[in-house]
Amino acid sequence: MKKFTLVLLLFFNLNFLFANDVKIDSLKIRLENVTGKEKIDILNELAGYYWELSPNDRIAFAEQMIDLSEKIHDQKSIADAYNHLGVAYNNLGDSQKSMDYFLKALNIMEEINDKNGIANSYLNIGQANFYLDNFDKALEYFQKNLNLRYQIGDKIYVSKALNTIGNVMSKTAKYDKALEYYSRALEISNEINDKMGISQLYNNIGNVYLATGEQEKVLKYRFKSLQIVRELNNKWETALTTYNIAEYYLLNKEPDKAYPYILESKDLAEELDNKGLFNDNIFFLSLYYELKGDYQKSLKYQKDYAKITKEQFSEELSENIAEMQIKFETEKKEKENEIYKLQIEKNKLQKTRLYFGLIIFLILLGFLYYRYLLKSKINKLLMIDIEERKKIESQLESRVKKRTMELYENNRELQKEITERKKAEEELKKHREHLEELVKERTKELEDKNEELERLNKLFVGREFRINELRNEIKELKK
Repeated sequence: MKKFTLVLLLFFNLNFLFANDVKIDSLKIRLENVTGKEKIDILNELAGYYWELSPNDRIAFAEQMIDLSEKIHDQKSIADAYNHLGVAYNNLGDSQKSMDYFLKALNIMEEINDKNGIANSYLNIGQANFYLDNFDKALEYFQKNLNLRYQIGDKIYVSKALNTIGNVMSKTAKYDKALEYYSRALEISNEINDKMGISQLYNNIGNVYLATGEQEKVLKYRFKSLQIVRELNNKWETALTTYNIAEYYLLNKEPDKAYPYILESKDLAEELDNKGLFNDNIFFLSLYYELKGDYQKSLKYQKDYAKITKEQFSEELSENIAEMQIKFETEKKEKENEIYKLQIEKNKLQKTRLYFGLIIFLILLGFLYYRYLLKSKINKLLMIDIEERKKIESQLESRVKKRTMELYENNRELQKEITERKKAEEELKKHREHLEELVKERTKELEDKNEELERLNKLFVGREFRINELRNEIKELKK
């Protein structure tokens, strides 16, 4: 039983996140008026609208893209078209064709050394193996994808790569490991505000809690996921999330709550022409009617489910796909062997060149040795000349030092004399200032004495006048 209990990236392309009908119509109009590389780019964009266009429409665009790309030898666009065809045939349930195109795309991407293209091919092949329950092979390619994404450094793709590995861990019941990878991916998605990535991780974390029996956490994460995808108006993620919510209610024997989510998921899967998810919802309808006690309808849906599943998957198909991968890896090893043989031939040629190079080197070495001897002789003569120059320079240096010392001594004597003169001038200045102070003091004393004499003089003159007056009065009295 093939059940979509995990929300997968499913051949992730950025167009998947942001496409809408208006954009598609605009691209179709432009497609009629362009040629060459521009037309190839528009076809590439249209073929990448995985959930807005039917698989057959996308196959038509991808095939046109291959025809045009081959004419201009555009290997990168051919590989991109192969990836689009792989996704489309996977949606149609043709896993063998899907894997064939993915391996072709990887082969070209490796030849042109397109790291992003190689990483996308690893992801696609990993997803194809995941849906076939080849979990070891899926993990191998998912890990390759993650390693390459780290090298490239694009955080959104690193988060998606961690998510896919978490899906393998969850599917193989390594739930602690699954939560570890989901948590690492969620941290990055929150950091870069990747709402679609956050929604997918919420759904996947809910699936882990469903498997571990922590029922109270399951619906919490699934409804958080549903809220985001409804806001983004993403039909594919809405179809997956409603499917997971329906699964929860069926497992908890609440068929009436599950029914509207089954119908919504089934209708969206049919609209998107995704047979795998459509068939899983057919199985859910058989479970719904079984829980409701309508066994006739339940049996009908079980038969429908078995018929579609038989068409989609068979043991022979899985073996064919496994053989295809082995063939691809064998061819890759054969190519590596061819490269190794070419490398041996190249090494032989390099050895021959090395021998000729060695002979030329020895001739050159002899010539250089002769030049060395000649140069040594010239250098010897130069050394004698240099020694003579050094002697002259040494004598000149001694004279300069001697004259410098003399000038230094003269300068020191001059400085001493200037210092003594300054000291004498300072003492003279102090002496002059002291004399000025003495003169001021002496002048003050003289002024004070002059004032005293002036006062005494006035006193004596007044007394003389009085004596004369008294004499005159006495004379008058005697008369």
